Amino acid sequence: MTSTDEHRQIMSPSGAGEGQQKAEFHALALDLGSSSVRAVLGSYRQGVVSTEEVFRLHHQAVDDHGTLTWDLERIMDGVRRSIAMATQRLGRAPDSIGIDTWGVDYGLLDAQGELLHAPRAYRDRRMARWAADLDRALPEGTAWQETGILPQQINTVYQLYADLRQEPDLIGRVDRFLPLPDLVAHLLGAPAQSGRAIASTTGLASPGARGWAARVLQAAGIPEEWMPPLVDDATVAGTTPEGISIVRPGGHDTACAVHALGLAGDEVRLFISSGSWSLIGAAVPSPILDGAALRAGLTNEVRTDGGIRLLRNLTGFWLLQECQRSWNEPDTGALVEAAGESASLGVVIDPDDELFASPGDMPDKIADWCRLHYKIAPEGPAQTVRLILESLACAHAAYAQGLQDVVGDQLDPAAPIHLVGGGARNSLLPAMTAAACHRRVIVGTPEASALGNILAQLEAAGVLDPSARGEVLRRSIRSVEVDASGAIADPGAFDAMRERLLNATAD
Repeated sequence: MTSTDEHRQIMSPSGAGEGQQKAEFHALALDLGSSSVRAVLGSYRQGVVSTEEVFRLHHQAVDDHGTLTWDLERIMDGVRRSIAMATQRLGRAPDSIGIDTWGVDYGLLDAQGELLHAPRAYRDRRMARWAADLDRALPEGTAWQETGILPQQINTVYQLYADLRQEPDLIGRVDRFLPLPDLVAHLLGAPAQSGRAIASTTGLASPGARGWAARVLQAAGIPEEWMPPLVDDATVAGTTPEGISIVRPGGHDTACAVHALGLAGDEVRLFISSGSWSLIGAAVPSPILDGAALRAGLTNEVRTDGGIRLLRNLTGFWLLQECQRSWNEPDTGALVEAAGESASLGVVIDPDDELFASPGDMPDKIADWCRLHYKIAPEGPAQTVRLILESLACAHAAYAQGLQDVVGDQLDPAAPIHLVGGGARNSLLPAMTAAACHRRVIVGTPEASALGNILAQLEAAGVLDPSARGEVLRRSIRSVEVDASGAIADPGAFDAMRERLLNATAD
């Protein structure tokens, strides 16, 4: 056996039994966010995963003659440099790579496999012009039953519809549509296919993403032959020219984050994946398509393991990030510390108000919203940050209650909420969320997307049995439980703030 063969030998996932050789495997998570390319190297030894960030590159959407697009050339440069840095760090190439990104954005390829134009960003405004036309062709109830996805203008189906209305000649020019993580994988050497988890976010796939939704495609005028074959996640998609295995780890960053909760397929749990978006949901075994779920603003997205993330998208740390940009203050930790010492204003905003959706002047927008609805406004950055965090906590509480009502007896009313992602670094948000929700909050890893990506790679390689994922996570990361009655935040105060918000925004 060569040294390489010995390194790749697959062992028992639990590492049980003295004298057994332990599996060792190095997986590179390419965790692509809307502002950075990050590479996290995961090393699996003796039943434990350790992680190390080896590369980061900033990127942002750019205005291309009035259209907001992604700089794919810069993103792909970051991806390739990430692989090179991991190779340098290890002294050899990693065993596998997996790509996760945000949802709904995509690329369009011609018959020669060339990208027709830069991928357009979900915050581009072209959809607003055509959304009402698509809503008439595809009513909300029909779209919901056909896909299990809440109709929203950022969804891929709205974007593609707008593309076709603006550029009718795309009908004859496009050969293949690929969601963004599958596009990146394809550019690295994988076939032009799509994982079910990322496909489920498009509003173009059937519930559970077992196939493409023909009725939706027909209503939107999207040729069915554009759509790639759908494949299971946590599987090997192909190899790079250098021979590195490319794994589809779930594609969507939230799918990867939920994978890092280590839940069994039939477990029903509440979770929050906290980042620029705050995604609050319930892990459930199968799609929930009743009217109550639609009225609650929920959406059925596929998990890496094939189950469902029944969730709601909520504007998250975007509010804080935009404030920091206005203040030219990069130190989030200092702002949060100051917020903890600041007096609460006693009111909260609606993070999903359309006023906050576009970039720029966020502190003024928040102050103006408060003056309009409450006749008061936060004074200075510290109180503004506290207001943002309290607002997110109250929104978490409202949506947690909505999920409980929809899921019903499947979800234990006393079950904790699992919080992962960037919010796990924030000492105030978990405590405020626990108080507002009247539930315990289990704070997991800030690196949930990267870790879930890595775990999926281990499973695809056969190094880790999916049934052992929870045990490996318990060995690998430290979680903290936050009680609802902690000293940082008073549950009664959050109840009062939620009541004031309801009164202030009542029609």
